[in-house]
Amino acid sequence: MIYKDKYCVLNTLHSKSEAISEPFLKELGIRVIEQKVDTDQLGTFSGEVERPGTMFEVLKKKCEMGLEFSRFSLGIASEGSFGPHPSIPFLACDYEALIFMDSEKDFFVYETIVSEKTNYRSKDINQEDEFFEFAEAVKFPSHGIIVRPLEWEDKSIIFKGIKTLEKFYHAFKFCQKSSSSKTVRLETDMRAHMNPTRMIVIREVAQKLCERLKVKCPKCKMPGWGKVGVLKGLECSECGSPTEWIKEELFGCVKCPYEQRIKKEDKVGPENCAYCNP
Repeated sequence: MIYKDKYCVLNTLHSKSEAISEPFLKELGIRVIEQKVDTDQLGTFSGEVERPGTMFEVLKKKCEMGLEFSRFSLGIASEGSFGPHPSIPFLACDYEALIFMDSEKDFFVYETIVSEKTNYRSKDINQEDEFFEFAEAVKFPSHGIIVRPLEWEDKSIIFKGIKTLEKFYHAFKFCQKSSSSKTVRLETDMRAHMNPTRMIVIREVAQKLCERLKVKCPKCKMPGWGKVGVLKGLECSECGSPTEWIKEELFGCVKCPYEQRIKKEDKVGPENCAYCNP
């Protein structure tokens, strides 16, 4: 193991080491140490703070903050996003990303995963008893919820991490009084420590990242060799026209310019061709 008995800082407020520590220790010999730096300044799921940049930019900044505060040479950071599935719009998905930085070797590895495993949803209600259908659907109380007024002019009026009926009733009454339409918005709390389902997906992307770090570049032997892109245009077996199917997968190094192209299938059937099957 190239990183055996090394320590790595994980910059998080939400106990993500529960999902990340075991894969890194088992696969790479890395011991993950949590550091609680205020990452909410880089955006919140509940909307009080907008994400200042792309998901990758925020993730990189979060990891750099961890390295700066800890003085460690190895760092990890995690970021998630929730919304419609890219291929099935009516289906909600969890898009998780993880970055690993090695400041001594001066490289980083970035991995992502799109998962249908999520309880992500919201609902607007006017009566307390409308809560129970939503609660069952989002796996309450094992998964936390957020309650706020529908008309959200004062961003300080928000109740997070609700896991008991008592706290829900209190939040509902307070938020209803603060809403001009008397409507309250319920949202799933997508912070990792409030969402066991999300923790499962974070563990999956952590495992994926570890598997990549175990592979060294054939040229310079730097860890992190893996797929960095694809080339579309696989030819139709009937007319020879390029299609949207993947023709080659591109594998590359995180440090040196060496790369390899792996060809996929030779041809694709005419049923997948825009000319033969418009």
